[in-house]
Amino acid sequence: MKVLLIVIGVVGLSLAALDIPDHLRAPLKVMRKACLAESGVDENYVNQSRNGNLPDVPKLGCYILCFFEHAGMIEEDGTIHFNDVLHLLSPSLAETAKYVSEECKTIHGDTRCDTAWLTTKCFFEKAPEGSELP
Repeated sequence: MKVLLIVIGVVGLSLAALDIPDHLRAPLKVMRKACLAESGVDENYVNQSRNGNLPDVPKLGCYILCFFEHAGMIEEDGTIHFNDVLHLLSPSLAETAKYVSEECKTIHGDTRCDTAWLTTKCFFEKAPEGSELP
């Protein structure tokens, strides 16, 4: 379930538009709070993503990395796995997620935080409709 929430949040699909039930929002809020504390990023930078803007702030990459780590979606070498959860999404969402993950799968930065940020930036560019961070 955590992986599904990460995919929904990071692949650029608006939580509000998807009308996710409250019982799924609670785990996302817990992860958000934990990752804000772990990364040390200013929450304002995370909130800026609601406007389709992904600020270029190193700690924001670490915030995104935290979500990927909690979901077991990133390897030590920075490889991010989204395809494992495509079957959990509705066909239209899975199609968007598959397209975006294929387009952005080969991006690697100098650090795992950089890789997480650059990959998410690619998602925002490839699927800008409703893009925001959880």
